[in-house]
Amino acid sequence: MLKQKENHTTDLLFTLGLFCVFASSAFLLVMIGLRVYRSTAEDLEDTFSTRTAISYVAEKLRRHDVAGAVELTELEGTPALRLTDRVGEALYDTYIYSDGAWLCELTVRRGTDAALTMGEQIIEVQDFTIRDAGDGFLEFTAGDSAGGTMRFLTHLRSGAA
Repeated sequence: MLKQKENHTTDLLFTLGLFCVFASSAFLLVMIGLRVYRSTAEDLEDTFSTRTAISYVAEKLRRHDVAGAVELTELEGTPALRLTDRVGEALYDTYIYSDGAWLCELTVRRGTDAALTMGEQIIEVQDFTIRDAGDGFLEFTAGDSAGGTMRFLTHLRSGAA
């Protein structure tokens, strides 16, 4: 009778120990997965606005890549990309520029006075720059909140900006 009780206690302790090992392993696995998920989510959040801003400008350029429709200029001393559209007989200029913390866009009829404060804030982005890289290439650079920098180089098929 005593031997049977000892055997039963040993079986119970072994089962309980095995369950504790399984539970702690499952908990550690969940914690590791949570850390990986957080890290990935933070990285995506850091680069989302940067990638989106560069993709937005690249798509605008592709839509306006015809002779004379793309030009690097300045708007009140701020570097800007000017994209020209013709609607009937009227010309409209769209300026894309950075006001420091935001990528902004302003569309006005040609001949209308344009001011930086008139532009619409599109997406938050840090250190956005546009530069002529020569031979019809334009380079866009933008920083993310983690301190990283993303660069995009595109070539205008219609010629130099």
